[in-house]
Amino acid sequence: EGFKNHVKKYDINDVEEYTGISKGRVLELAKIIHEGKRVSFWWTMGVNQGYQAVRTAQAVINLALMTGNIGRPGTGANSITGQCNAMGSRLFSNTTGLYGGGEYTDKARRKVVAKALGIDEEMLPKKPTIPYNAIIEGINNGTIKALWVLATNPVVSWINSLEFKKAAEKLEFLAVQDIYSDTETCKYAHLILPSTNGLKKEGVLINTERRLSKIQPVLEKKKDELSDYDILLGIGNALGMGSLLDKWKTPRDAFETLKECTRNMPCDITGVSYDMLKDSKGIQWPFKEGDDIEKEERRLFEDGKFYTPNKKAKFIYEDIINPPFEQSEEYPYILNTGRGTVGQWHTQTRTREIPDVEAIIMKKGYININTDLAEELGIKENDMVKVSSPNGISNQFLVKLSRTVKKDQLYAPMHYIEANSVLPSIFDTYSKEPNYKYGPVKIEKIN
Repeated sequence: EGFKNHVKKYDINDVEEYTGISKGRVLELAKIIHEGKRVSFWWTMGVNQGYQAVRTAQAVINLALMTGNIGRPGTGANSITGQCNAMGSRLFSNTTGLYGGGEYTDKARRKVVAKALGIDEEMLPKKPTIPYNAIIEGINNGTIKALWVLATNPVVSWINSLEFKKAAEKLEFLAVQDIYSDTETCKYAHLILPSTNGLKKEGVLINTERRLSKIQPVLEKKKDELSDYDILLGIGNALGMGSLLDKWKTPRDAFETLKECTRNMPCDITGVSYDMLKDSKGIQWPFKEGDDIEKEERRLFEDGKFYTPNKKAKFIYEDIINPPFEQSEEYPYILNTGRGTVGQWHTQTRTREIPDVEAIIMKKGYININTDLAEELGIKENDMVKVSSPNGISNQFLVKLSRTVKKDQLYAPMHYIEANSVLPSIFDTYSKEPNYKYGPVKIEKIN
């Protein structure tokens, strides 16, 4: 009832003004969902990297719930993320909840996890760790003095990335752990911890469909080569953690330790053994002790019960929040960022080594501008333009004309340092995901 009252305040006759999507298309979509016997909803980074990313995803989930398109074959609300272990990191990252699920404030759950880890309950955090944006703010206001960066290149990838550059210059100690020593972030490091690449690692991934897969090393590590796991374990030993590391000596030990944390939880994997995964097609959780290995799929919510105290799903919603910066007379265009070509990946640290990719990509930051807008502004293909945003940053881009970009929008591939630095520091209220998809800007032709 609350959700029904919430949506009454919105008028379908206004939808085009606010979204650019016509009333007819919205009605057509509603009809497709209503008449569909099996409807599945899918979204990618355009939703996940917005300033209201969580609430937008929850709105899609609400559609699946209210139409019964969840818990049945061919249905569901499905987020496609870019990382092979996205599901695994959600369950076991230990940044916002306990291993295998549960709130830090849940006393019973704390006892179970502490026992599984073989540690005193007081060693578990009392609250989630601070998000990335708060870490950067902490460095820049002087409350954080040291940072350890693993397998990422935030000088390029971070939103309003000059803020991270300022932080990197201010740190008393910056350690960067990577398989490359020449990333933009490494240039500011006081210590570089060189890791081997994925071809020499072992462990377990959990993919989008909740399937556990074993990672086998393709190549043997050379003498003195260390994986990320080896480095973390070595730091732990150097810090004198001693017997606290007994359950973490190898990736196999880590799997068994984390597995025990899942007992009696929705993601229970206590029936999975490390060796069972080696030559399998992957095993989908939940897979409790005694479950049938021949059953390849285990569907969630098919009994209509959810992981809440009353077993009912929750509709989560709130009024739309305007972003801190919007289109204006001074900043009339919207900058969107994303992938440039299928061969490029994030900050191009690795994909620059692929000759076929290097042969087709631009070597410097470029921006796609609608052909009609370019004509109005007297801008031609391969001209240089200056793009400025409310965060006070201006960068130069090479122009590539496009008919797939809307007239009042610009699109810049995220792989170049020019792109992310012009986006203001706007973050989702709940996840603190950076807003890579919406930044008001102005453009000027460079003569």
